[in-house]
Amino acid sequence: MSVENVKAQIARFLDSETAEVLCIRGNWGTGKTYNWVETLKEAAPKKKVGRDKYAYVSLFGINSLDDLKQEIIHQTIDVDQVGKSFDFQDVESYVKSAFPGLLKLGGLAGKLLGENYTSAGVAVMYMMVRKRLICIDDLERKGEDLRSVDVLGLVSQLREDRNCKVVLLMNDERLEDRVEFESYLEKVVDINLRFSPTAEESAEIALAALEGTNELKELVRERTTKLGIDNVRVIRKLYSFVQQIEPLLQQYKAGVFHSVAHTIVLMGWCHLQPEIAPSKDFLVRRKGVFSDYMENQEGKLTPQEQEWTKLIADYGYSHTDEFDVALLKGIEDGYFTAEIIDKNAAELNQRVEMDLAAGQLRDTWREFLYDFDGDLDDSLTRFKRCITDNAKFYSLNDLISVVNMFRDLDRKEDGDMLLDAYLEARAGVKGTYDFDDLQLFGIRLDPDIKERLLALEEQQKPSLPVEDLFLMLADNGHDRDITERLAALPVEEYVRVLKHHKGNDLFVMRRSLTQYNNLSNPDSYNIEIMRKANDALQKIAQENPGNKYRVSGWGIAERLARLPAEAPQASDSEE
Repeated sequence: MSVENVKAQIARFLDSETAEVLCIRGNWGTGKTYNWVETLKEAAPKKKVGRDKYAYVSLFGINSLDDLKQEIIHQTIDVDQVGKSFDFQDVESYVKSAFPGLLKLGGLAGKLLGENYTSAGVAVMYMMVRKRLICIDDLERKGEDLRSVDVLGLVSQLREDRNCKVVLLMNDERLEDRVEFESYLEKVVDINLRFSPTAEESAEIALAALEGTNELKELVRERTTKLGIDNVRVIRKLYSFVQQIEPLLQQYKAGVFHSVAHTIVLMGWCHLQPEIAPSKDFLVRRKGVFSDYMENQEGKLTPQEQEWTKLIADYGYSHTDEFDVALLKGIEDGYFTAEIIDKNAAELNQRVEMDLAAGQLRDTWREFLYDFDGDLDDSLTRFKRCITDNAKFYSLNDLISVVNMFRDLDRKEDGDMLLDAYLEARAGVKGTYDFDDLQLFGIRLDPDIKERLLALEEQQKPSLPVEDLFLMLADNGHDRDITERLAALPVEEYVRVLKHHKGNDLFVMRRSLTQYNNLSNPDSYNIEIMRKANDALQKIAQENPGNKYRVSGWGIAERLARLPAEAPQASDSEE
């Protein structure tokens, strides 16, 4: 039930003179108590409360009915004092007026009952509890020795025998004795409400009374709403995290702060509500949309992780980097430092510029595709401006999609100019010429562009000594630049390198060449490297018995024997 509907039901309950029991159930932290109190505050000055006395009692840690009765006595105030600051004189005046002669009776009880005086006093005072409005909160947090059904029994007595109006606020899903409780509940409760505010309503409740600008609150509200966070306390904590880091980002562009806030809300939610949000481990190892796609294709994602992937993608969170991990640590520690910000300043600015560039291109595509009356030349001019201004921030996928569109519209020369601008802006950037993703997602790559990219990729390859290639392979076993060059070397070079090196260098090379032994699906370059390494080892083994023994433990021959007979040779067809 929405907030407004619940508040309307509370208002009707308050205004009635009838002794009733109202139960408001909902998840932890969703604002049940807040909305009860706010509605009561609104009703009290208007004389819209059907009782003159009010008591609010939290059952947190209360272990007996006597303790509960005592709390009802201690917490009782006049209804017109609701929402006002505490004044001991009001309590003193109330006690004297409500229980005339109580001190004399208490003195007599003390003489007669001795150490049982307190219990006797509570019993006497509880006899005076009649015709009151009583709110019993936190039923799920009661002490272990107090049963929920006993509380319901007392509530029933308060209504039937004492003409009281009682409201129960609770998260029934957390009750240890829920089954037994449910069996009694309908016999006692007159009005049973499920409080389930929307994420937007929860954000309004959470942020309304907090300090800070409307812009800051709106920033957090948009993000918590998008994630569906309905816990008021969690939203307030997320807001405090964002508010805390804001001064540390004032020297950067506004987009930097927005980007950081975006991450903090997601990371903070995962930290504060691990039973609902994606796990922090899943978030930390997130590499991006392409990685998600591949893991899902390979069946590596559980159904739960598939849901998390969609949620995170819809939220607009791409991947987790070093700075995101540092922000998560700040959330876990409860504070952020200027050192964390300064260390990642350059990355922050670049991230913002990349986000702005991505948004500009996305908007340009949207304006072009979804306006049948749009002027073509104006649209193409916007694309040109977008690419030339932000070329260094775009992927090859982004660029080729635009170039293909220009070519399809008979604007090949303009499209080629954009390609030139892109390649110039990203000259020397690793991965610029890698078009594997284009093929994976079905983006057309014209032969002339492919040929140009291959030529540029070849020029970009470092001219490394053969020995360095063998050493680098140990930590870069799937780097195409390295594996392709090693696969092309003759067996004689393998023999020369292996014979030339000793000690740690040979140990590293052995690790390099044997790393594919346990790989289930080696590619053609991996297989070619294993074949040539094995041929070289067999030549070395023939030199003397010692070498024959030394190469016997490498395991490459055994791995090759398990390969299908038609295992492909490395060739240019894979390019």
